[in-house]
Amino acid sequence: SHKWKDSDKLATIRRFRWLAHSCKGMVFITALSGAFVAGLDAGLVYNTFPKMADRWIPTDLISSRLPWYRNIFENHTCVQFDHRLLATLSGLTVTATWLRSRQINLPIRSRHAVNVMMGLMCFQYCLGIFTLLRFVPTPEASAHQCGSMAVLSAAIWLTAELSRLPKL
Repeated sequence: SHKWKDSDKLATIRRFRWLAHSCKGMVFITALSGAFVAGLDAGLVYNTFPKMADRWIPTDLISSRLPWYRNIFENHTCVQFDHRLLATLSGLTVTATWLRSRQINLPIRSRHAVNVMMGLMCFQYCLGIFTLLRFVPTPEASAHQCGSMAVLSAAIWLTAELSRLPKL
């Protein structure tokens, strides 16, 4: 049982808790966008990384045949681009959380949860790239989908552990 004695330490853990919840939200939204990639077979459109056909922003990102909001859900290029962007932002958010966790005195179970989340995120990001470059073979694609649930589970575990700590 960790003792947090002064208000500065409580404020630090409150900010860290907010960061952990942000990770959980980002990972969830990224997994949701991955479902659109899988449903549309959008992973088959551009099989290069980090660029999409030698461009950072592909020319067919927005289709003029669709309203802008339908592009997000129905345009294969836009769906894959969104997933790449969200995955990168999730990776950065998880990394920031992990780096911040190194600076504060967390209970051992919270420390384990944040370390597992970071390790799973690294594996998941690399697996996503590997799957894309290999033209989305079913075993790798399935492993990537399972990996998203593992990262989300670790983020939920971390926030559950942090909920046991005192609140302001």
